[in-house]
Amino acid sequence: MRHIVSILVLWLALASCGLPKFQVEKAVSLDLKKEESTFYSFTVVIYDLKTKQYFYYNDSLAHVPFSPASTFKIPNTLIGLECNILKDSTTKLNLGALDDPTLKFAFQNSIVPYYQELAKRIGDKNMHDYLKRFHYGNTLSTPELTTFWLTGDLRISAIEQIEFLNKIENRQLGLRSESYETLMGIFQERREGSLKIYGKTGWGVQDGQDIGWFVGFAQNQSDRYLFATVMTSPEEFYGKFDFGTKRISLTNAAFQQLLNR
Repeated sequence: MRHIVSILVLWLALASCGLPKFQVEKAVSLDLKKEESTFYSFTVVIYDLKTKQYFYYNDSLAHVPFSPASTFKIPNTLIGLECNILKDSTTKLNLGALDDPTLKFAFQNSIVPYYQELAKRIGDKNMHDYLKRFHYGNTLSTPELTTFWLTGDLRISAIEQIEFLNKIENRQLGLRSESYETLMGIFQERREGSLKIYGKTGWGVQDGQDIGWFVGFAQNQSDRYLFATVMTSPEEFYGKFDFGTKRISLTNAAFQQLLNR
């Protein structure tokens, strides 16, 4: 009940801001207790675009804002495309000493210098204006333009990640169609049986904890989903488990349970 009430409050808040209503017909809890560990805490949120249902585990953590880390490459890419700095998935930014990656390579392999250079070219004003326009998390691009999504003030929750992905899916950000298409074309595809997952990972440090993200889109035949997984682990547990793959395996476990219902 608490989760449904919180979703309703959030829905009404969005409507009062003049944004498209984010329709939620039902919120369904997933049982992922067997995935729990003393090494980490996590939440998974999946939104079924066809049935307008949320499927979730650990809803209290789903509303907690964290640094987006490399998941910010999603809005950063869109802003770069809209500012005509990025032309298509093959765009290079002449990074000098580094091998010069394309946009697609930089996105899929989380090349931080590529996106820091992109942020410089976007500039403070444009970055600030687009974050406000996107209503992306708390919209803060401080204190430094090249690090605010890594070690700065920007924060976003798993629920807010889903809301942002929904605006991309339904093209509600007022961007050119080419920008949406280029972004969707650079996601790495992962397959789990008939399920295709197009996600972006993120790994950051906040308040003495490692923060791990996996967010994106998923397709199972004619059914399409949005998802956001975030996990936290005290820094002293670093190296005691495979942090990098765990956020992905937690997402897979959630989808497996959803699809087997």
